[in-house]
Amino acid sequence: MRMTGRRQAGLVAVAVLVTMTGLTGCAPFACPAIGWSNTLTVQLVGDTSAVDQVQLCTDAGCAPAADVDPSGPLGWITVESNDGDSWTFSVGMTSMEQVTVRTLAADGTVLSDTEATPEWVRVGGSAQCGGPSEATVAVQA
Repeated sequence: MRMTGRRQAGLVAVAVLVTMTGLTGCAPFACPAIGWSNTLTVQLVGDTSAVDQVQLCTDAGCAPAADVDPSGPLGWITVESNDGDSWTFSVGMTSMEQVTVRTLAADGTVLSDTEATPEWVRVGGSAQCGGPSEATVAVQA
């Protein structure tokens, strides 16, 4: 069976349309978000007057800190805000199952190391594609 020019052009158009739909994210199975940032809030309980800095620690180390490799696993952890009692961290797309919250005095003395298990709640995106999450942990200052 021989294809006519018109029929061949129609099949090519359909193939191009299907390909473009998949590449542009217009297909129902495509996820539009390519990245997001999760937020972990540390609520300090008790007297916070001696606390100068709060860090999040994992097996890879503690951050934020001056010696953290920005391209490493701790490079995404940054302090977004703090009011002395509440410290909010951006942690990239990570959602740590366990974290140690470290409080430090102005001279660098460790005041406390407290293990915490954040309960992450997705606040955007979708169940299929994921999206930004938030968690809050409370620790003794």
